[in-house]
Amino acid sequence: MFDTKKAKEVPEKLGTFEKLTRMRDPIDVDQRTMAAFMDELRVCKAKIYKCLGPFDDRLQVLPLSLQSIEPEEYKNLPRYPAFIKGQVITGRSIDEHDVDRADSVWILCTPDYQVGYVLGRCNNFGDNTDQKWPYSYQFNSVKDFLYGRSAVPEDFDYKHFDVRYMVMTADGGMIEMINHQTGDWVLFNTSGSIVTVQQKKVYLRTGSPPDPPESGPAAFSAITMTPDKIHMKSANIELDGKEVTLGHHNMELLGCTGGVVLGKNGVSGVTVPNIHV
Repeated sequence: MFDTKKAKEVPEKLGTFEKLTRMRDPIDVDQRTMAAFMDELRVCKAKIYKCLGPFDDRLQVLPLSLQSIEPEEYKNLPRYPAFIKGQVITGRSIDEHDVDRADSVWILCTPDYQVGYVLGRCNNFGDNTDQKWPYSYQFNSVKDFLYGRSAVPEDFDYKHFDVRYMVMTADGGMIEMINHQTGDWVLFNTSGSIVTVQQKKVYLRTGSPPDPPESGPAAFSAITMTPDKIHMKSANIELDGKEVTLGHHNMELLGCTGGVVLGKNGVSGVTVPNIHV
């Protein structure tokens, strides 16, 4: 049955169909805004409550909008995997530190927090946004470090390198970079170890040369591979194998049974059976 009182309130400018619809709809459903679906994702900020590993690489997070909950409810906080498959994100957690020292992350989740993902850790700039960012990639120091060890191509410059990841702590650190122009890749840590894959060179080193070079012995090992040469440098080089091949020239490597090979009579040579040249 139509509500005749409601019908009188319907504006005259509406058509017949609209009038009938409005009379059947005393709560004006057609004028209301529909609530968001619970499967819609939104981006928000959260604190890392707990790193669940090593057998569960998700993060249990405390969204900022839930910071008013009681600590005894923390065990029920949502647990999200990384957004990109194969990626693992960790950091300082409330479970190990206080809230202020815990790392912040960006999360992508539904409004009810039932489904979500961790996008990555976020920068905290603080109140003064005019100051230089203290954890920025220090181009000059990295450039000097790598140039002094012949680890990068000549066109190394700030504009062409993308820093994929960088972390610097009191215990050490590392930087991973890709030259988006040439495709060169560089990975090194503060101990001096470097791996770089370039267009015409692969360079691998562990340890750090003395700086300046004349200040002491070279406490490092390095391998440089170019299309026409492999150069190995180390204080000690050992070849440990049952069979060692040093070429394919149908020659034999001889060893001597005496103390001196040249200039003495009676020194006999014997074939070294497990080394082929």
